[in-house]
Amino acid sequence: MQPNTTDTASTTAVWIGAALASALGATILFDAWPGINWGIWVALASGAVIFARGRSGKPVDMPVFILLAWATVLAFGLAATDSEFVQFLIIVSDAMLLGLAVIVTGTPSWSSLSASSLPTIPFLAPLRVWNASAREVGAFPRRFSSPRARSIVRGLLLTLPILLVLIALLRDADPVIAWSVDRITDLLPRSSILTRLAFFLFLLSLTLGANSISARQAEAQLPAMPKVTSRTIGVTEQKIVLVGVAVVLWIFVLLQVSYLFHSPPSAVGSGVTFADYARQGFAELSFAVTIVGGIVLGLEATRPADAGQEARRSLVMLEAALLIALELMLVSAFRRVILYEQAYGFTAARLFAQAYMVVMAAALVVLWLELRKGSISVAFARRVAVIALAVFTVWVYWNYEAWIVNRNIDRSHATGKFDSEYATRLSRDAVPTLMARRRELPIAEQRKIDSWLGCTPSPGDRRWFEWNRSVAATRRAMSGLSRVPCPDSSRYNRRSRDD
Repeated sequence: MQPNTTDTASTTAVWIGAALASALGATILFDAWPGINWGIWVALASGAVIFARGRSGKPVDMPVFILLAWATVLAFGLAATDSEFVQFLIIVSDAMLLGLAVIVTGTPSWSSLSASSLPTIPFLAPLRVWNASAREVGAFPRRFSSPRARSIVRGLLLTLPILLVLIALLRDADPVIAWSVDRITDLLPRSSILTRLAFFLFLLSLTLGANSISARQAEAQLPAMPKVTSRTIGVTEQKIVLVGVAVVLWIFVLLQVSYLFHSPPSAVGSGVTFADYARQGFAELSFAVTIVGGIVLGLEATRPADAGQEARRSLVMLEAALLIALELMLVSAFRRVILYEQAYGFTAARLFAQAYMVVMAAALVVLWLELRKGSISVAFARRVAVIALAVFTVWVYWNYEAWIVNRNIDRSHATGKFDSEYATRLSRDAVPTLMARRRELPIAEQRKIDSWLGCTPSPGDRRWFEWNRSVAATRRAMSGLSRVPCPDSSRYNRRSRDD
C-alpha cells in the first residue's frame, strides 16, 4: 500500500512548523522583556498554521487569514508601547484572536460567525488544540514501518515528559539530584534548562495542535450555542417602554441646548459645581447610553413573530428616535470630557472614556443599519467587535501618553498649572517627551521632574529581540542627562523593570 503523499507532506509541515515556532519561542520569549519578540513569534506561529493548511491541499479561508494577520499586527504593538496595562490587553487580545482562528478553521466566509461565540474561546480553543496535539503525538509512531520502532517511539513519548516532571519535583527534595541537575545546568545557557524545556513543550503543545487542526480540519466545527427560548413582549408593552424612555431622553437632550455655551453651575440655585457637571456627567451618560442600547436589543429579541408590518414600522420609528437621542447624549458626554480636560488637564482615564464613546457612537450607527433591515442579524455583534478592536489597535500604536504630556504642557503655558505627580506615574512612553519639554514648565514643577529623573534609573541594555520603541527612546534621552542628586529615593520608588 502506497503512503498518501499529501498526508505525509501535511504531517511534515505540521511537525516542522510547530517545532520551529516552539524553538523560537523558547529562545526569544522565555525570560525576556516584551518587545518585537512577541510579534516575531506570533508571525511565525501564524505562518506555520497557514503553511500546514496549504501543504494539506486545503484553502486558506479569509476569516482565518484576517484573524491571524490582525493578531500579528497587534503582537508587534508590544514593541510600540511600554505601558504594562496596554501590553496586558494586547496579549489577551492576541490570545482571543488566535483562539478564534482555531475555532473557525474551515469557515469560508464571515456570514456564519457571530461574536456570541467569543465567551467560549478561552475554554474551547485550548481544549481543541491540546486534543489535536494528543492525536498528532499518538499518530506519530505509526509513521515508522517497524512494529518494534513504533513501540520504542511510543514508550519514549510517554516516558520523557514523566521523567522531566519527576526530576523537577525531586530536585528540591534530594541534594544528589539537585547537585546533578545544577552541574548539567552550568554547562548550558544561564536560564534553567528544565524550565526552558518546559516552556518549549508548552508552546509545542499549542502550535502542534493549531497546525494539526489547520491541516486536518476540512470544515468548520463552530460551537453549538444553546438555544434560549425567551418570552415575547407584546407590541403594546414595547411601545410603552420605548415611548417612556424616549420622553426622558429627549427631555434631557433639549435641556442640553441651554448648556451649549455655559454649564449648569451658572444657573442660579442649581447647586451643581463645574467639576460635578463635567466629571460625573460623562460617566453617567455613557452608562445610560449603554443601558438603553441594551434595552433596544432586548426588545428586538423579544418581539412577537406575529407582529404586523405597521406595528413593526412604528416600533422601528420609536427606536430610531431613541438612537438619535443616544447619539446626542454621547456628543454631550464627549463635550463634558473636553470641558473637564480643559479645566483640569488630560489623563489616560479621560482618553479611555472618549475612546469608549467613539466605539458606542459607531455601534449605534451599526445598530440602526440593522434595524432598518427589520431584524438584528448575527453580523451585528461581530461588527461591533471589529469596531472596538480597530479602535484598540489605533490606541496601541498611538503614543497617547506622550500626547497627554504635550497637551498638559501646552495647557500650563496658559494656566501655570501642571500635575507633575501624575506625569511621573506614566510609563516610559511619556518619558522622552517629558524630558524634552520639562524646561517649559513652571520652576517648581521643573524641580519636581528633575528630582524624579535623578531617582529614576536609565533602562538597562536589552537583547535585539527585546527591542521596544519607548524603552530605546528613554535610554537615548537619559544617556546625556545631567542628573541632580536624588533627594528622597523612598518617594520615587519606581524600580526600573530592566534592573
